[in-house]
Amino acid sequence: MAPYLPILILMGLAFAFTLLVTMVTFILGPKKPNATKLSPYECGIAEITPPQRRFPVKYLVTGMLFIIFDIEAASLLPLSILMKRLGVTGLLELVTFVAILLIAFLYVWRKGAFTWE
Repeated sequence: MAPYLPILILMGLAFAFTLLVTMVTFILGPKKPNATKLSPYECGIAEITPPQRRFPVKYLVTGMLFIIFDIEAASLLPLSILMKRLGVTGLLELVTFVAILLIAFLYVWRKGAFTWE
């Protein structure tokens, strides 16, 4: 347990600092709500009429999926650089990682996240 003590102390300090900052901003922060501050604001344009229909989120989902798969693909680079040093264990980890990535990709594809209507 001794090697993990500095990490636990750091986590405790981070939690305490987060709690302290949140409490101080809650106590000392300005609290003068009015109609202008509580009104919705988007792009600097006041809403004239409410939207007629809900906007599809498929574009946003596709963007998030791209970011997720891009980050996972970028994480393959360090593993591929160390492949000679890691040997068979590294190869098994790489195959497992790519298999999980492929299963997630096929699941998302089957759910229709990449199709446009």
